[in-house]
Amino acid sequence: MCWSTELSLLGSLYRRYAETIDPDGDEAVLEFDGGSGGIGERLAPRLREGWLTCVDISPPMVRIAAQRMEKYDNVRCLVGRIEDLALREGSFDTVVIRNALHDVTEAERVSIAIELLCMLKPGGKLCLREPTKPSYGLPLCVYRALLTEAGLSEVRFREHKVFPIGPVFAAVFVKRG
Repeated sequence: MCWSTELSLLGSLYRRYAETIDPDGDEAVLEFDGGSGGIGERLAPRLREGWLTCVDISPPMVRIAAQRMEKYDNVRCLVGRIEDLALREGSFDTVVIRNALHDVTEAERVSIAIELLCMLKPGGKLCLREPTKPSYGLPLCVYRALLTEAGLSEVRFREHKVFPIGPVFAAVFVKRG
């Protein structure tokens, strides 16, 4: 696959996923493991009165994301582990996670889920899309148990195939209380 075709395919995947998040426009959104900013770049213009914080542990990826986001004054890109950043508890309306939780150890997943729950306001939503293919991903029940045990309630989900990833679990969870 040539580079321009790959970028076009990724852009289409980012756009479709960003559309499912459907912000009202005044939210504070945290994109966890935002990578190069593909999702954030599509969310930022939709947050007319809100703001977006993109977090990733990779300095090169955050540099790319920051360059992509230069045109938006409502975006900040941070490098670091979510547990180590000085983000205020209860300050986000929405947390976005895409293709991140399956890449970390079980202990890290639990720690990350608890930290992300703390970042959400009561009633805030967590939007998740993770692979469920045995060779690349985790079983749907693992994601579901992780997030419900952390204190979130599942409000909708869909398991479907996304090219070229394969089967994914896409869901929205809401913070109880």
